[in-house]
Order: sequence, then C-alpha cells, then structure tokens
Amino acid sequence: MWKWFGKQVHQSWIIVWLCIGVIVGTILGIVFRINYFASPTWIVVVFSMLIIAYLKPKCAFIMMSVVAGMILAFVRIASELSGESYIRELYGYEIIISGTIDGEPETDDNSTKLKLTDLYFGEEETRSTGSIYVTMGKNEALSREDRIVLNGKIQDGFGTYAGAMYRPRLVKWERPEPGSWVLSVRNWFANRIRQLIPEPEVQLGLSYLLGLKTELPDKLNENLRIVGLTHIIVASGTHLSILVEVARKIFGKLSRFAGVLSAVLFTVFFMAMVGWTPSILRAGSMTVLTLVAWYSGRVMSPWRLIVMVMAVTLFAQPNFIINMGWQLSFASYAGIMLLGPRLVKFFFGMRKPDIIGSLIITTISATMMTLPITLYYYGTMSLISVAANLLILPTIPWAMGMVFTVGMVAGLPIIESVLAWCATKVLDFHIVIVNWFATKHEFLIEIPKHQVFVFIIYGIIGTGFLASIIVKLIKRKNMLKLKHE
Repeated sequence: MWKWFGKQVHQSWIIVWLCIGVIVGTILGIVFRINYFASPTWIVVVFSMLIIAYLKPKCAFIMMSVVAGMILAFVRIASELSGESYIRELYGYEIIISGTIDGEPETDDNSTKLKLTDLYFGEEETRSTGSIYVTMGKNEALSREDRIVLNGKIQDGFGTYAGAMYRPRLVKWERPEPGSWVLSVRNWFANRIRQLIPEPEVQLGLSYLLGLKTELPDKLNENLRIVGLTHIIVASGTHLSILVEVARKIFGKLSRFAGVLSAVLFTVFFMAMVGWTPSILRAGSMTVLTLVAWYSGRVMSPWRLIVMVMAVTLFAQPNFIINMGWQLSFASYAGIMLLGPRLVKFFFGMRKPDIIGSLIITTISATMMTLPITLYYYGTMSLISVAANLLILPTIPWAMGMVFTVGMVAGLPIIESVLAWCATKVLDFHIVIVNWFATKHEFLIEIPKHQVFVFIIYGIIGTGFLASIIVKLIKRKNMLKLKHE
C-alpha cells in the first residue's frame, strides 16, 4: 500500500485527476449547495497544490489534484449559488428585470419562450448570476443576444433556471449595434434557403445545417422524440465531424497545419452560429482537442477526453450537470467511443464490421447509454429507433450538403430550382420515415417519468465493463506467466 503511494507517475495525470476533482466537486456542490468557498484565496490554495503535485509526481501527491479540482469547482459554484439565492429572495414580488436573450427564442401560435441571462434587477440594476425562464406574449421579432427589460412577478425556477416569469410586460427592447456578424451571416444565409425550400422541409434542413431547431413544427418535434431521433436535430458531433472532414479534404491538400487550422476555424464558427448550448460546447471542445492531439501526433484515449471536456464545460456552467442536453450529449459520445468498440469485439471478434454493421453498433451503443436518461425525463422508449436511425443517419450528410448548396446557388436560375427540389425530396424522405415510425405505438414502451430505478441500466453496463477489464488482466497475466516459463 505504502509502496503504491510512493510510485512515480507521469505528470499528465495531474490534469486528469484535476478534471475528475472538478466533476466530483460540481456534483457535491450542486447537491449540497456548498457556497463557503467564495474567497479568491482558495485559488491560491489550488495553484499551490498543483505546483506540489507537478514537482513531486508521485501517486500520493498526484491525488492532491483531485482535492484541488474539487476546491476549484466549489469556488465556481459559490458565485452561481449566491446569484440563485438572491433571485429566490425575490420570489412572489413584482420587479423590473433586464437581461440578454440566451439562445433562440421559441415562438408558437400564442407565446414566445426564452432564456434570460446577464441579469440586472430593479431600478438600481443589481447584477446577479443565474438565468430566468420567460414566457411572454407572441413576439417573432425577438432574437438571440437582444437586450430586453421586463416588468413582472418572479416565480419559482426549475431545472437549471433560478426563477421564472410568466406573461411579463415588455418595457424595453434593444438590439446591440452593430450586433453579431456571425448571426447576421447565419440569418442572411437561412433566408436564402427559405425562399427555395418549402415548409416543413426547410425547418428540418435548417436544424441540420444551422442548428435552428426552434423553428421545427411541434408535431414533427414530438415525433422525433417518440422515435428516438432528437439527436439528429441537435447540432453536435455528427454535424461537426462532417464540417471537419470537408475542411481537412479541401485545405489539407495545402499542408497538415492548414487542414487542422481550417477545421478548428470551421468548428468555432459553427459553434458561434448555433449558440453556446451544452451539446455544442461538448462537441466543439472534443473536436478541437482531438484535432490538436492528432496534429501533435498524440493519441488521446476516449475516457480521458470525456473527463477533460466534462470538467471544462462544468467549470464554464456548473448547472450543466442537471441539463438533459448535456447529459445526453456525453452519454451518446461515451456509448459510441467506449461501449461501441467492446460490442464490435463481442459480435465481430477481430474482423472489422462493414458500413451497415458499424452503423448498427454505433446506434445501439448510443441508444443504450442514453436510454436511462430518456426514460427518466420522458418515460418512453421506442423499440424500433435503431431501424429509424439506420434509414436516416446515412443520408444526413447528403441533406446538409444539399441545403448548404441551395443557399450558395440561390439566385441562379434553373440550378437553384433543381438543387432545391433534390434537397426537398431528401428532407421529405426523412419526415415521412419519422412520421411513419411515430405511428407504430405497439413498439413504444411507456413508464412513469422520473423513476430513479432506470439508472440500474448503467450498473449493468458498468458490470460488463468491469468484467471485460478483469478478463483482459487475467489474460495478460497468463501470457506473462507463459512467457517467463
């Protein structure tokens, strides 16, 4: 035991254990509302512990990185909790509040729903952290990053929202000047596409290409959820992988550096267009880290990548830990990168699966890892979601490419019409598949929502992982034994 504590380890483990500490600290801080680490002095303590771990890279000192990560998470959470506490004190009171619209407002026939951040309260404009959920009268003019002033009563929050306002009065509304040029480019490009592709196909196409999923019709959105295909309209790893591949094929011919740089710039630009949602932050961070590792000739194991990006996103916004989109994004990636290879080895052995086999394994892996989360929040599971994924996923790159090309050639007679017709047919195929599978209620399993027992599935998967590791260690031990003999 004491020998293990004195064992020398590589200094890269400092970062890994620091990230694990941030994750553990975020969970503990959110659950137990730990808010007594607000002093900046704790940052000095964290850096001191990391310096000691760096100078003495042994197991005993490396484990200090976990404590340092936890303290770092507690410091970050303290600022969030102080803002939430201030908002809670205002519950039931009518007050003037100003804030910035975060993400795309969702507008239906009767109302507009939005998330408000960068909050200022009252006439004295007291600033507070946290976010407010707002449902107000229908207003299609509102957009992301607009600054608005509301007058209404603050109610209890839910999920990641510190509070909520229902039907407040819009006192003031202003759009920042000159505003985000990224948003201007996105809106200009989207309008070119809307002129050529009809509804509802254009809404689906724009959700693929630009992440504008708030424009999807409610019925189609519900059917996507029923069939288990909501991930195809969430701008994430699939969309970024397509962009990265295009960038590397075009600019990679110039040099290795040009290929990586263009891929990183494409990724950041796409993230800025979509907005800094939990899923796009996860996907973008992983994409950039993977590209940097590839360029430097390093191979980063998937579990290390997951741990590091988890820590980065949680430090950026601790409340992501209770955000369903964040949870689904990481669960899906973990399924593909960690569970997928083991299923391939189980079913195919040393053989490499073909395209169909690989797609089936990928879909099953992602579905298994996201299943407990979807069952907990929605209480439904489709037994035919794998079949729906197999029909739609292979054609998503084609759909994205066609929609993008339509926007590029808009204004060119004949060419724009032909490409718009082709894009419409592909998107219509997706809609037909989704709507048809959604009607097959006999394949739909329903249970009450928010049942904790569904997470037993992770216990079963974890047991399988542990068993495979034990078998691998036994085989390695036997091979070493035979080698010595």
